[in-house]
Amino acid sequence: MKTITRFSIVGTWLVLALLFLFGCGHALAGEPSAAAVPDGSQPWLMTWSAGVLMLGLLFSAFFAMTRYNVPLPLAMSLVSLTFLVIQWKGAPNILRSGFEHYAAITVLFTAVAIPAHMIERSQGFKWVAAWLGHQLGKIRLRNPRLTIPLLVAVLLGATYVTAGLMHNVTSILIMTPVIIRLCASYQVPSRWILSAALIASNLGGFSTRWGDTPNIIESGTWGLEAGDFMREVLPANLIVVGVLIVVATILTQRGISKRSRAAGATQVPFYTLQVAQTAADWKKAKADLAIDHRLLTIGLTLLTLFIVLHVVFHELAITIGAATIVAAVLLDRKTERYHTLTSLGFDVYLAFAAIFILAGCVSNSWIGESLHQQLISAKAATWVISVTGYFGTTFTEAASWATAVSGQIHGLDASHAAAWALGGGICAGSSSLVTAASAGIILAEESGRFNDPEHAITFKRYLAFGLPFSLFTLVFYAVYFTVFR
Repeated sequence: MKTITRFSIVGTWLVLALLFLFGCGHALAGEPSAAAVPDGSQPWLMTWSAGVLMLGLLFSAFFAMTRYNVPLPLAMSLVSLTFLVIQWKGAPNILRSGFEHYAAITVLFTAVAIPAHMIERSQGFKWVAAWLGHQLGKIRLRNPRLTIPLLVAVLLGATYVTAGLMHNVTSILIMTPVIIRLCASYQVPSRWILSAALIASNLGGFSTRWGDTPNIIESGTWGLEAGDFMREVLPANLIVVGVLIVVATILTQRGISKRSRAAGATQVPFYTLQVAQTAADWKKAKADLAIDHRLLTIGLTLLTLFIVLHVVFHELAITIGAATIVAAVLLDRKTERYHTLTSLGFDVYLAFAAIFILAGCVSNSWIGESLHQQLISAKAATWVISVTGYFGTTFTEAASWATAVSGQIHGLDASHAAAWALGGGICAGSSSLVTAASAGIILAEESGRFNDPEHAITFKRYLAFGLPFSLFTLVFYAVYFTVFR
């Protein structure tokens, strides 16, 4: 039954995507015009048959990751390389275009990941988890019914706030180990909270001018200020975060009940003696933790400096990122420097490269042209901007889609409503699949570091939560930004 339900969700989403694309009349007119064919590409790439072939390959990868648990970097790498074959003579241009975005992302994400992993190695995140675990135990003893709602609200709220203040990728790097350790100690299923944390990080990123890469791109195009996000976007995002917390709480509570029934228990976890013992264990663990203060200070200082300087001097982001990496490596102990430099992991870089190549191929195809033509034919209606932003992000990647269409949409509609509709569609699309945004790839990698399938968020495990909630988010934004223009 679960398998049928899972594939019903995927099938519904696939049908919606195909119906939307086939509704783009301009893209179905047979041979494209010369202006519609990018330099170095083949006219055939702009026909519906090429687009359907690419969609078939893409969804085959999704099926493989869902049904057979094929690793994300492997599946997406093979698809992106196959797409390059389809591009034929246009492949070199696509490769250059894709790696233009990939190069910047590599430096910026490494600059965030290295200090974050230094904090992890210093036991800093364990200390935070121990403090929260002790407080949670005391609350549970006084008000048992509040435990799960409070746990979910605190963790998702912290993820949302850190994403808004720092960056959504930074937030996922920081919060993933904290969530896993807390859930493991109190026997709480982490799947739904971790999946919701990815969405919370996307919402937090969408709430501030510097919270994620699409916002930075849109702010430059529309001339948006930090106050614009606070007044016009934050209220909408707070509503979605509230719904997210409620949904994640319900699913987590059901997971606990299911686990208890499977164990033949008459009570759910957290009965009094166990809670008291766990709370005491956390208090003792916090007191016994040997914090590497030198490493913690270096990690916190570099992470803070990078975030502040990256926001204030955005035009120097690459320079600041490179300086942060060099400083982190040189300030670490000699025996740990190589480990520090490679802390993000080869799989992450491979997945990023595949995603950006895939994004370039999709943009230079019938799929990308269909979405662009739909925007033009609908004269950039708010709901169309949101829907195309959703599918464009899902088929490509958040930053790539924002870069591709921001200028075009601004030329059709220079109002803030158009910017918010695009940002809302990208935010919803980023939450649809674990492959749709950089933060999702980071979540998959970081949750897998614990070598426990209970906590690993794979493409398959995220799908059942992310896809339905992303569709809700899309509908909400399309209505909200249409009504409150």
